[in-house]
Amino acid sequence: MTYPLDETAEDAERWWQAYQLAEDDQAGELRERAEAGDEHARRQLASWLSDRAKTEEAAEVIRPLADRGDEGAERWLARWLADDNHLDELRARADNGSYAALHELARWFASHEKTAELRALVADHRERLAGFLALGWHSMSVVRLAAELGDDTARRRLEVWLSRLHERANAGDEHAVRFLAENPEWRQLWADWALSRAPQPLGCFVAQHLPPGAVAGHARRIAVGPGLPLLLPFTAT
Repeated sequence: MTYPLDETAEDAERWWQAYQLAEDDQAGELRERAEAGDEHARRQLASWLSDRAKTEEAAEVIRPLADRGDEGAERWLARWLADDNHLDELRARADNGSYAALHELARWFASHEKTAELRALVADHRERLAGFLALGWHSMSVVRLAAELGDDTARRRLEVWLSRLHERANAGDEHAVRFLAENPEWRQLWADWALSRAPQPLGCFVAQHLPPGAVAGHARRIAVGPGLPLLLPFTAT
């Protein structure tokens, strides 16, 4: 017989009993009650096991509730699966619609600097992971990914970080210099970013605005501003 969670006095009594058993380390009786269908006992047993770093056992205990769609149990199970690196089950649950599993899978990729895997996951679940990418605790690799995917807040945060990195490196800060030396991809991003912020040469400005069909060897007078005419040879297109 199963004793699901409800708001009756009997249910409250079962909760209190399960809580007291966990406080008294009566794991055996909790397990018996859980196997008999007491969901309070199952939750308390899972929590008791987790508190003692027995997350594999805790996951096994809470899995039946998660499989029935209990959101709290899904969150617990997803976190324990991630902590124990069970990515296959996490991915399977995420593919079956579990937001908790999807979030924990993304968190695992982010915390382990698996940017390529995280990018692919976000590509498949862009809307559902929008809130995850907006969190402020991510590493700069994840912030960069969010910026590349069009997140304006992430882009601004990345720009501030790059600006400060630029200033520190130019000032001779050994940590900034070493970071750029050991991370060529960030060095290239810094170079690209610095180039994009540099004042644009006048010739580049004009070249970007060349009219189509210009004749080679000829010149055309282009006004690039009041009193700033420029004579440039054009190349035929």
